[in-house]
Amino acid sequence: MKVILNRLSIPMQLIVILTFSIVIYVTIWKIFLYKDRAVAEDYKMLASIPAEEIIYYQKNKPESWKDYVAVSQGARNHQEETLKQLQMQLNKNVKFKDLNWSGVDNNMKKTARYYRQLIDKYPVYTPGKYVFPLKQTCYYEDTYGAGREGGKRYHQGTDLFDNKGTEIINVCSGIVEKLGWNRLGGERVGVRGEDGNYYYYAHLDKINQKLWIGQEIKQGELIGTMGNTGDAISTPDHLHFGIELPNGEWLNPYSLLKTWGYHKFGSM
Repeated sequence: MKVILNRLSIPMQLIVILTFSIVIYVTIWKIFLYKDRAVAEDYKMLASIPAEEIIYYQKNKPESWKDYVAVSQGARNHQEETLKQLQMQLNKNVKFKDLNWSGVDNNMKKTARYYRQLIDKYPVYTPGKYVFPLKQTCYYEDTYGAGREGGKRYHQGTDLFDNKGTEIINVCSGIVEKLGWNRLGGERVGVRGEDGNYYYYAHLDKINQKLWIGQEIKQGELIGTMGNTGDAISTPDHLHFGIELPNGEWLNPYSLLKTWGYHKFGSM
C-alpha cells in the first residue's frame, strides 16, 4: 500500500485511501450483519420447538433431554421408524455423539446435530438460566404475528394477562436500556440481556422507580407492575413481552415462556 501511494499524486493518494477505507468498512459491516442474521435464524429454529416436547423430555429424561430433543427435531418429515431407532439407542444411555447413524437420512442427521449444537450454544431452555416474567401463573396464548391496526402491523410478542398491579420481574440479567413512555408500549422497560437480546416489557402501570438507564439488572429483579398503558388502554391489563434479536427481528417467545413457566410453577 505504501509503495503504491508513493507513486501517486496527492489527490490520487486520497482517493486510494478513501476507497481502501470504504472496502474495509463494508467488509467488517457485512461480517457483523451476517453474524446477526445467523444468530436470528438460530433463535428462530429454537423457538419453533414445541414447548410440550422440551418439557416432556426435561421431565422424563433430565440428564439427556437435549439429545432426545435434537433427535426428535431432526426426525421432522422423516420416517417414524428411524426416530424410534435413534431413541432406542438413547434409552440405552448411548450419548448423542456416540449414536449409530447407519441407514439414517443424511439431512436428518445434519439437522439433529445442528439442533444439538444450538441447544448448548443458546441456553434459553436450560432450567434456571431464564425465569418466567411473573411471580404466578397467568393466562396467555400464542398470538405472535396476529394483525394489529387493521393489518398495518402485527403482534411481535406474547401478551400475559393478570390483574393490574401484578409484579413483573426480569427474565435474565442484563443492562437497563430504555425506560418510560412510548406511544404503543405506554410505560415500558427495555433490558439488553447478557445474551445480546433486547427484552421488552410494555403496557406497565408503574415502572420500578429504582431503575435507571445503564443500570445492571439481575434475573428476578422487579421491572414494574402490570397495567394497560399505551395502545392497550382499551384492553384488559396485561404484559406485552417481546424479544428483539440483535438484527432487529422480533422472536416469538411463546415456547420459551411455556418452558420457563413450567420450571417455575411445575405446570404449563
